[in-house]
Amino acid sequence: MGARAGADGRGSRYTVVLRVAEFQRAARRSALSSDYVLAPAMGVHRSTVSRVLTGEIRPGAAFIAGALVAFAPLAVQFEDLFEVVEE
Repeated sequence: MGARAGADGRGSRYTVVLRVAEFQRAARRSALSSDYVLAPAMGVHRSTVSRVLTGEIRPGAAFIAGALVAFAPLAVQFEDLFEVVEE
């Protein structure tokens, strides 16, 4: 995705947001429904999982990669769990 010029001449900014319901569904299907079990499987701190789920912080690279690895047996794709949105 390339940046395109916005109305003010600056490039548009994009961010990644979590599809919370889909993420929680994948966690349940993987028997990783607790933050205490899910966080180590993703390689992130438990508070990171909690803060992303509540929207306090956006998912970073480590969270995104960890989710895709933890849910790999479900053949989950990036688009299943995350959405790229314009800020």
